Amino acid sequence: MQAAGINPDSQTYGIVLDGLCKNGHISKALSLFHMMERNGLDLNIVMYSILIDAFFKVKKLDSSRALFSNLSSKWLDPNVKTYNMMIQGLCEEGLLHEAKELFVKMEKNCCLADDVTYNTIIRGFIGQHKCYEAWILVEEMVQRVFSGNASNFLLIVDILSTKGQDPTLREVIKKFMPKDSHGMHDIE
Repeated sequence: MQAAGINPDSQTYGIVLDGLCKNGHISKALSLFHMMERNGLDLNIVMYSILIDAFFKVKKLDSSRALFSNLSSKWLDPNVKTYNMMIQGLCEEGLLHEAKELFVKMEKNCCLADDVTYNTIIRGFIGQHKCYEAWILVEEMVQRVFSGNASNFLLIVDILSTKGQDPTLREVIKKFMPKDSHGMHDIE
C-alpha cells in the first residue's frame, strides 16, 4: 500500500494486527502496535482488546494485565468486550477472585455486564466447583433478564454426573431450565 503512495489508516492496521494475533504472530503484532504508537496513529480500545485477548491465548497473563491497566493512562475506557476478554482470561487461569473483582469494577465504571459477561464468569465458577458463587450470579443474571447458555448447562450436568447431587447445584440448574406448562422445572 505504502509503495503505491497509499498510507494505511488505523482500521487497516487494526485488521492486520488482528490477523497477526489470530495466526499466532504475537511478537510481530506487538511490533506493529508499537510502530503505530510511535507514529501517532489512533490506538483505540479495539486494538488494545485484540492484544489483550491474544496475550491471554498464549498464557501471557502479565502482559494482558499490563495492557488493561494502562488503558486509563491512554484515556481509553474498556468496553464490555474488553472486560469480557479479561474476565474470561482470568477465569481460564483459575483466578476467580480477580475475575469477580473486575466484574464488580466493571459495573462501578458504568460498563454494564451483558449475557456474555454473566455466562463467562458463571462458567468459571462452575468449572471450579464453586456452585454457591455461580448460583448467586445466576440469580443476578435472571433478575436482569439475561439467560444462561447451553455450555454452562452442560458443565452443570457434567459436574452432577461425576460429583453427585449438590443441592446448590440443583438450584443453579433450575434457573437454567425452562419451566413446563405447569410452572415446574423438569428437574424437580
